[in-house]
Amino acid sequence: MAAHEQQNGSLQRLEYVRVNECGDVRAPFPAKLLRALNNLRLQVSISTCKSLEEVFELGEPDEGSSEEKVLPLLSSLTELRLSCLPELKCIWKGPPRHVSLHSLNLLFLTSLDKLTFIFTPSLARSLPKLKRLYISKCGQLKHIIREEDGEREIIPESPGQDDQASPINVEKEIVLPNLKELSLEQLSSIVCFSFGWCDYFLFPRLEKLKVHQCPKLTTKFATTPDGSMSAQSEVLLI
Repeated sequence: MAAHEQQNGSLQRLEYVRVNECGDVRAPFPAKLLRALNNLRLQVSISTCKSLEEVFELGEPDEGSSEEKVLPLLSSLTELRLSCLPELKCIWKGPPRHVSLHSLNLLFLTSLDKLTFIFTPSLARSLPKLKRLYISKCGQLKHIIREEDGEREIIPESPGQDDQASPINVEKEIVLPNLKELSLEQLSSIVCFSFGWCDYFLFPRLEKLKVHQCPKLTTKFATTPDGSMSAQSEVLLI
């Protein structure tokens, strides 16, 4: 199977990886393989693998390798399709600071029963080319973006800021500049786009929006004065 090939020379022309009905596969893309594929424009499709628990094992760059520190992992991934993976708990496992999804233009996720979130904040910021995002039938998905340990940001106080001002009032924004199609369907547990990090999203080029059977979703969509689509989640204060 291509995802376990260890000879770099045989991967030079690889453009598409499809993994289907592989019952014993738990992590098809270990960190060493990702580094071997990093210069390739890659489309990945994985479906009907009953044991798969994670997709990309990020790992840490090898010490002393300045080239790998310069080139982020997954920087050439263009399409990712994941479907019918009942044990999938996370898409990217490991520290996301060495990862960039700046070539990704399509993300299609369906029937991922144990997935609870999709992006960390740093990954969500690295999506300038994302055009189509489809998410459906992910029964435990609660948030699209979830802050993880090590990603928390400290917001510096502005000069003259009231000492009693609460940082929870500082609005953070994520812009997906080229997103044209957004579909959220049959997500029984989703509450909001982001948990504990960002409550405002902007989609300047959104053309198609579908939200169907998401009964707990608190995120509200609206049109801004310049015609862009925005999404804002309710901030729950305890």
